[in-house]
Amino acid sequence: MPNNRKLHTVAIIDDEPGVVGTYKLLFSRHQIPLSFIAQDGFEALEKYSKVDPKPKVVILDYKMPYMSGIETMTTILKLEPETKIIMITADESIKLNAIDAGVKVFLVKPVNLKIIMSAVNNLLNE
Repeated sequence: MPNNRKLHTVAIIDDEPGVVGTYKLLFSRHQIPLSFIAQDGFEALEKYSKVDPKPKVVILDYKMPYMSGIETMTTILKLEPETKIIMITADESIKLNAIDAGVKVFLVKPVNLKIIMSAVNNLLNE
């Protein structure tokens, strides 16, 4: 069986530079390649439509400028239904809406980095 690990990339969509930096460092240390980083939904959709191969996992914030995480995710899933979405947000009130829209893992900030890595690894290995 060929090694498809190179296709198992992660995209980060979050408007907080500190959070993005933490995720970048986390994935680098675990040798998980990044597909792209975007600060809002519009930028994410532009990058997502151009990147090949598509990321297997997308880490997404809910509250971002211009477009919510749920709106962004809905469009991504229309383009590529197999994409696994992890939503990490401080707004627990949108959990059911997020799950109904297609989120695979919903995490509430603050969240332990080990939990994030566990979720990413589980989805990458599905």
